[in-house]
Amino acid sequence: MISSSDILHGKILIVDDQEANVLLLERMLASAGYTSVTSTTNPLEVCALHLKNRYDLILLDLQMPGMDGFQVMEGLKEIEPQDMLLELSMKHQFQVIEGLEEIEPGGYLPVIVITAHPGHKLRALQSGARDFISKPFELAEVLARVRNMLEVRLLHMETKNYINALEQKVMEVEVNRELIRRQSDEVKRLYDKIVSMEGSDAAAVALAQAHQPRGAGLRTLLYVEDNPADLKLVQQIIARHPGMRLLTAVNGKSGIEIARASQPEVIMMDINLPDISGYKAMEILRSDPSTTHIPVIALSVNAMPLNVESGEEAGFFRYLTKPIKVDRLMEALELALEFAEK
Repeated sequence: MISSSDILHGKILIVDDQEANVLLLERMLASAGYTSVTSTTNPLEVCALHLKNRYDLILLDLQMPGMDGFQVMEGLKEIEPQDMLLELSMKHQFQVIEGLEEIEPGGYLPVIVITAHPGHKLRALQSGARDFISKPFELAEVLARVRNMLEVRLLHMETKNYINALEQKVMEVEVNRELIRRQSDEVKRLYDKIVSMEGSDAAAVALAQAHQPRGAGLRTLLYVEDNPADLKLVQQIIARHPGMRLLTAVNGKSGIEIARASQPEVIMMDINLPDISGYKAMEILRSDPSTTHIPVIALSVNAMPLNVESGEEAGFFRYLTKPIKVDRLMEALELALEFAEK
């Protein structure tokens, strides 16, 4: 989630050969609380400055001596393909835009052009600009468009980084699966034993997790899952929420032990477990006075409407299907946590 503080700390570069325009824009942005604003009157410096500082927004005049705005945009496309947030002050300078595109090759240039010449707007938009502001400046319009474009830029970067992290985790899981496949039969048997472990070792792990310090204000979740990929995904999702603590179990029996010992606010339960089914584990939890109050969310690859209906009839708080959808999981968790607090 992008906060107002994130937006106000966005890095902005003003490029205009007229110092009066630079000063006016700096005052406008400062009055709104923007804290990271720099400027240059030399368009030849823009690409190098962006390569060094990775600005979130650039306010760029189009007509300046030596290099026009269109050339600058060509250059920026080479530096940061499909990621740059640019605000252009569209006065007289077309060479700048071409340079920006070299930094960001063939990519998305979120550009606001600022111009006193209506005829420049279409050309700027065709060159990659996303919006424009007319001169003379109106404070409310400038601040609204700057804020909107910064928010889009930061959301885009946050989403991109999150997707990259998930892709990396998926690659790691696939590599691990391939390594396991190539291992000897003895190592494979050991792996299967760990995944489906029961008995004293599982009990020791369960109790060790359950007795970890809860910490002030932490809400405890328990995820019972034998699939390493799904387990890692949920661990990463919960890690993004510092107010939550995640405990895990790889089979139903150890999950029941952890639930009894730790009293989590919410339990997430895979249906197809190696020892007992999620339905059986749910039945045991409901029959135990110490755990009967805990909401249990089912997760299953069985996605037919009849499966979902059966899960809800069995008493699961929610029945979610795999592959896990982050937004639906977090929505179910929030509702379950609200229920648990009543």
